[in-house]
Amino acid sequence: MKKKALICTAFARFIKSFLTHDIQLLQEKGYEVHCAANINHPGAECMNEYFKEMNVVFHQIDFSSNRPVSKESIVSMKQMKALVKKINFDVVHVHTPIAGAICRLACKGIRKKGTKVIYTTHGFYFHKKSGKKSWLLYHTIEDWMSRYSDAIITINKEDYSNAQKMHCKKVYQIPGVGVNISKFRDARVNRDEYRTKLGVKKDDLLVLAIGELSQRKNHRVIIEALSQCNLPNAVFMICGNAMTSANTADEIKSLAVEKGVDLRLMGLRDDIPQICKCADIGVMPSTREGLGLSGIEMIASGLPIVASDVHGILDYVQDGKNGFLADPYNSQEFAVAIKKLSDDNLRKEISANCSDSVLSFDIEHSYEVMRKIYDDILL
Repeated sequence: MKKKALICTAFARFIKSFLTHDIQLLQEKGYEVHCAANINHPGAECMNEYFKEMNVVFHQIDFSSNRPVSKESIVSMKQMKALVKKINFDVVHVHTPIAGAICRLACKGIRKKGTKVIYTTHGFYFHKKSGKKSWLLYHTIEDWMSRYSDAIITINKEDYSNAQKMHCKKVYQIPGVGVNISKFRDARVNRDEYRTKLGVKKDDLLVLAIGELSQRKNHRVIIEALSQCNLPNAVFMICGNAMTSANTADEIKSLAVEKGVDLRLMGLRDDIPQICKCADIGVMPSTREGLGLSGIEMIASGLPIVASDVHGILDYVQDGKNGFLADPYNSQEFAVAIKKLSDDNLRKEISANCSDSVLSFDIEHSYEVMRKIYDDILL
């Protein structure tokens, strides 16, 4: 009988964005791959076709991504228990904190029968700059859930250090799921023409953020910072959809109008390498970030970045070398850094350092690290 593997995460689109290679590695090892996630969210319209193309069996689970104690969590726990009882999985690889906790609890029984349970945290919900309440709640949950894990995989140094102090005997660190460095570094575009296509003038100072619109991404601090910079030609462009609240886009639009900031919401885009080449400054103001692939993508493009001094971002943003770090709760610090990078000469100097500084996050290196981890765990 063919071995079966289950990949579980909160949102289905996350699988296409970050876990395709995991699916391929497991299929190469002879596993029939199943995926369990919530497909009912913006951006997931393509996922049924994706699962069909990948030869993956999909199971709908009504996960919530931001409320650990909720009616959705009770429902999803029942669904997960029913799924693992119905299908005899040899390995279960869970991702994201809430889905990861629910799935590991649901797998307690089958783990005793030999099922291997792997947990990849794409960023613990607690970190050095967390409030005491968040640290206590999420550290307690993660520490307890580590008892029900055969392996924990982390994507940044801080999380790796914290996971080593928990109860799981096997802890690994990977450089995220990897970025195709050459795709971003070597992208070619007629900058002026492409800017016109984007609705941006030749002399505008284009400040770029890539990623979902959410409270965690903290785009508000950039709007507040730009309002302090006295840069009348600044344009703030965000590429990404609202994922956690229908009101998020309206909130930042209103703030931009109030602060007099030229904000452009571009939605999901498939031309990110080209947009990066048209931008002047990248920003990543997240309050929490397991790693932040979009930050690595911007730096790989040669784009100097202003980013929060938190969590996984600290693994690749080198203050003064490929960008600047700032407190995510301090708009003035972001304003000072953006103002510095409004100088053409400084941007060119820093841009020259960018691509080489993130080579260790190249996708091929990440693939090889993950392959070795699977080899070690699935002996």
